[in-house]
Amino acid sequence: MSEYAAEADRLITEARRSVTIEKQDAAAATVLTASHLYRTDIDDLWNAIVDPQRLARWFGPVSGDFRVGGSYAVEGNASGTIRTCDAPTGFTATWEFMGGTSELTVTLAPEGDATRLTLQHSGEVPYEFYDQFGPGATGVGWDNALLGLAAYLAFDTEAPVESTEWATSSEGLTFIRSSATAWGDAAIAAGEPDEVARASAERTAAFFSGAGQV
Repeated sequence: MSEYAAEADRLITEARRSVTIEKQDAAAATVLTASHLYRTDIDDLWNAIVDPQRLARWFGPVSGDFRVGGSYAVEGNASGTIRTCDAPTGFTATWEFMGGTSELTVTLAPEGDATRLTLQHSGEVPYEFYDQFGPGATGVGWDNALLGLAAYLAFDTEAPVESTEWATSSEGLTFIRSSATAWGDAAIAAGEPDEVARASAERTAAFFSGAGQV
């Protein structure tokens, strides 16, 4: 088992995932929560998620004005505005992507000699997208990021996990499928019918594996 696979297996089995789903007229209002324990202290973990040089090594190049009220941009991905910051315990920000705006809340809390990171992503998802992919479209993306952070802290990676050869290996594809399944389980726990959640998870896994399209 590779180093990436060991961290991937730990994240799949140990991370906590939950989702709330409120059906509205034109969209599903969802709140996704992912929580994972990192084997480092709170100050180091905080620095790893806010320092642009460190972010580039596990998440991607991020530029902007890193203060409350400032804007940021993730290269080739989302942008937004930093709403609050309470170093080293957390921050809130908008997440603006593909014409939509959602909200991020990130909190850090010590647990023994480790630190738990909890990420909450809330927003409205149009039904034509939600009915196809469920919460996994967002959840799998964040699982990739949480894995990238775990790998970076464990063995000092130089690039985000999705840009590595491992991401398209059999181990990497197994991680994607396991993540999609886990978010399907979270949707079922939130009240989605089993067959609906399982079908959405399959489509999410296919998309992230390169076999499907949004």
